[in-house]
Amino acid sequence: MGEVRVALVGIDGTGKTTVLRRLRERDGVGVVHAVRGHENPDSPYAGLSAALAGASSAADEVGRVQLKVCVLYLQLSLFGPAERHAADGGRTVLADRHPLVDPLVYLPLFAGARREDEPGADVDAWWRKQDPDAARAVRDWLRTRTGDTDPWAAGTEVLRWGALAPDALSATLARHFDVGLPDGVLLLDLPVSEALRRTGQRPGGGELHETEAFLAATRERYDVVLERLSATHPHLGIRRLPCSGRSVDEVAAEVRGAVTAWSS
Repeated sequence: MGEVRVALVGIDGTGKTTVLRRLRERDGVGVVHAVRGHENPDSPYAGLSAALAGASSAADEVGRVQLKVCVLYLQLSLFGPAERHAADGGRTVLADRHPLVDPLVYLPLFAGARREDEPGADVDAWWRKQDPDAARAVRDWLRTRTGDTDPWAAGTEVLRWGALAPDALSATLARHFDVGLPDGVLLLDLPVSEALRRTGQRPGGGELHETEAFLAATRERYDVVLERLSATHPHLGIRRLPCSGRSVDEVAAEVRGAVTAWSS
């Protein structure tokens, strides 16, 4: 495969992480996991990513979307450095999600969800649920990214972005994450019922947003967002890959073929 940058997107449960692992092992591509960078053994940011994963799980336990979105912002803030590291030597780079694509799907949905606007004791509870050393790393990264250590304020601000018009949201994301669009976007498409079955089989169960209604809304939003990206960025390659009932090898072969076509 020639040098090209491609993002795999889709609702939770589509197998993005597994497919990328297979392609990294077989084809030697550079891999970026936008929200779980520690799943790539080559990542120089694995420790911080693992700490953020713990913070995300703690937000699921507390059940407050402001904290979940704050962590998502901190996770996506690692994408730019991770992508540049993965591209060393001119390697093809495949990403599991992308900070200029997926937030266009998720932030308007999170912003429109019913939520309480006061944290109460939940912020303190969230910090306590994290390993102390990991929490210290999360707090330091939060300070680096926002100039403060208040996760509630950070999450509330990012939620505000979700109410912006599409052009304004895209510009805000590009400014905050300092990355460009990939060369191609591959949507791994899976029925919601099958996605729920897969996410329910994970150790520890699903995440805060992994409900039937939210996944259905997310699936619809991907169609809207990718259609708009196709219209506003005509040179951006976009493909839908159905993956229901298909093996990892079959889906990986289609991803490999699409990447090869875009790089030729």
